[in-house]
Amino acid sequence: MKALVRPEVNVSGICEDADKFLEVGELGRATSLYISAFRTHAASAMSHMRKLEEPCLSSVIATLENWLDNHRENQTTEGLNKGLAAVFLSTLCPNNLSATIFKMESLLQNGGHGCEEIFARCTALLEGKRNSSPEGATRSVLEITRALACLLAEPHSVKGLSLYLQAYKGNKSEIVTLVKSRQAQHVSKIVVAFIHQIQHIYPSLRFDGSPTVITKQTNVLTSASTPIIFDFLLGISPDNSEVLELQAAYLLVTSDFVQSSELYTTLLNQDHLQKPSDHRTDRTVKDSLKKKARLLTSRAAAWFSAGGRTPEACYDLGEAFEIHPATARVCFQKLFADQGTGLAARSHLRQQAEKGLCGFRERVLIRPDLRSTEGVELLDPVITQLRTLCHLEPDGGGRELRVRLADCLLLRGEHKEALSICSQLAAASGQQSYQNTVQVLRGYARLLCDDHKGALEDFQAVIEHSAPHPSSCVRALCGRGLLRMMSGFNYLTALDYVTASQLQPQETALTVRCLVPWNCRGLLFTVLVEQGRVILEGTRETGSKGISSEDSQQLKQEAQQPVPSKRDAHRAGTPAGVHSLAVLLMELQPGDDGPQTLAADALYQLSRVEEAYRLLLSVGPTCPRAPVLARLALLQLHRGFLYDTNQLLKKLIQCGDTSCLHSLLVVAQQKDRALLHGHCYSAAKRILEVSKEESSIREAVAYLSIAIMASGGEALESLLERARCYALLGQRKTAIFDYSAILKDHPKHVHALCGRGFTYLMLNQQKECTQDILSALHINSDIVIKNLLSLKDKVQLY
Repeated sequence: MKALVRPEVNVSGICEDADKFLEVGELGRATSLYISAFRTHAASAMSHMRKLEEPCLSSVIATLENWLDNHRENQTTEGLNKGLAAVFLSTLCPNNLSATIFKMESLLQNGGHGCEEIFARCTALLEGKRNSSPEGATRSVLEITRALACLLAEPHSVKGLSLYLQAYKGNKSEIVTLVKSRQAQHVSKIVVAFIHQIQHIYPSLRFDGSPTVITKQTNVLTSASTPIIFDFLLGISPDNSEVLELQAAYLLVTSDFVQSSELYTTLLNQDHLQKPSDHRTDRTVKDSLKKKARLLTSRAAAWFSAGGRTPEACYDLGEAFEIHPATARVCFQKLFADQGTGLAARSHLRQQAEKGLCGFRERVLIRPDLRSTEGVELLDPVITQLRTLCHLEPDGGGRELRVRLADCLLLRGEHKEALSICSQLAAASGQQSYQNTVQVLRGYARLLCDDHKGALEDFQAVIEHSAPHPSSCVRALCGRGLLRMMSGFNYLTALDYVTASQLQPQETALTVRCLVPWNCRGLLFTVLVEQGRVILEGTRETGSKGISSEDSQQLKQEAQQPVPSKRDAHRAGTPAGVHSLAVLLMELQPGDDGPQTLAADALYQLSRVEEAYRLLLSVGPTCPRAPVLARLALLQLHRGFLYDTNQLLKKLIQCGDTSCLHSLLVVAQQKDRALLHGHCYSAAKRILEVSKEESSIREAVAYLSIAIMASGGEALESLLERARCYALLGQRKTAIFDYSAILKDHPKHVHALCGRGFTYLMLNQQKECTQDILSALHINSDIVIKNLLSLKDKVQLY
């Protein structure tokens, strides 16, 4: 209750009002009025107080003591002036302990004046030199007051800290509560003093490397007291990140690695959850980054030492060096001072980088789409770990390490940074190691930067090297092939990829999936399928599929250049080379028919018929595709399985697409073409002998068409029979076309002349009919007459 006192109100009236409240048991209101009266006129108020009975006076004194001892936020009495209450209490009860403590605390809070006197007074009270020794909470308050007075009087001494610890050991929870409530404004000073003392005990725990103030006293805290110091500090300042970091570092030094890593994780989570302030300066941001780098490096050290968390430790190191390399390097050198530990950490980083790179390669090889860039994010930790290793090296990383970094950067798509590293490595004087690798990486970086001329020079240098590195040579061939495709030399592109696929198929597939730009892979795939077919069919001089004049000139120039040694054993323009290319294309695009039929045709030309047959059988869809059916039919005919051949040809005819036979028959052996011709012609004859229905005739036409294609258009009997079938089907003009095809090379073929003449007659073209019949009569009248007699009577008379 706030006492409102008007000047005209006398002290006696106030005291009388207070007495009334005191009689009804309202001690708080009564005591407030007594204090107001004391403030108005102290002598009169004290005269009135001495007249009170002992129990009433004791109640007022107890109320005043309770107010002074109460340091909670919610005060019992609103608007209470504790200083005035302390003076009033001291006047009522000289040497009152609560008043004395309050006065000492007030002095300490207002600048720490008279600390030595306060220390001596607390000591005397605690030792009971004047009165009995205090007990309970009062004693605890005196102990922490004496400790604070000592700390403020001698900030570089450990005496005050020892007093705090002594008091804390006696009653931990009470001391923590009292320090937080009665010495809140000095908590930061207490924490700093203890931190300096711990860093004095353990110099390695200094965060910034600056020297700690060294005291001259011999009486210092021992290392055995460190755990209780941390308990005390975390009690009075539980959210102090500096204390938590110091404790984590202490646990790391004392080999409690699990607890240390957990504390570092807590600190990092706190830093992550902390909302960025709009008023943060550049220095604040920089300090925050340095702290995070220090925490990450320290947690990595704890995880390395604990074991079982190597991947996480490597990730932390990488992130630390990415955030603030200088701080991370200093922290690493301090925490991994032992040469063996540092080497082990570097080894782990290398292993994790290798593991990550292998994981990326595996992901790339199982990409469902050739144009996909899925999995490149797996390279981010690899690049971070390689950069970390470069930071840890005194010269910024050895040549081998920087080559690996450039490789990963290029795979990630950071071609400009990769180009910068490769250019530095290539320009280094006296360094010849990894020269092929550096050149091919620089070639791809230049290609991606649109420097095609420089890229070609690098690729050519690797290919022409007297002893090229195999993987680099494969990459160079792929790169040169890509540049050739961009320049329109498609045939030469195929030759480069054939050679590369024969040297190292998997490396070639990885190169296409990773280093060839995603928007060029589809076109490259199509070009390689087409040119593989060109090589296999041996039609290099024909049309757009064949080798152009520019290709021919380029090929002549490169015939005089050195090539990889394996190419002597497997020339690019052979079925073996095409098979290697087809296998590569099958791996790049598993669901496409083109590479599978190309591989089967190459195996067939290599006389590996069984392998070709098994390959085609592995083509999986439920609805068979015409190119596969055609090849299976030919292979079964070659193997002598006539029933299977019949079934496969029927399925092919049902598909209605026999045009796929053209590419197959170009690569087929002559004897197999003759077999196919004879088989289909015989099948057609059998069908026509059994039935003359339209459906049977159409089926016979399909067989005859296959027979004609198999013979290269020179099967006269098949052409003649098909022409008759077309005439029976009413397709008279088509029939005339087949008759004319026979007569073009064999103008005296009597049956063809008669057949065309009779067909002209059906079309009412009497003139053309008469010419063909007369021509046939001049050649062989007997055959013509026989054919005329076989016609119906109506036609003969006509």
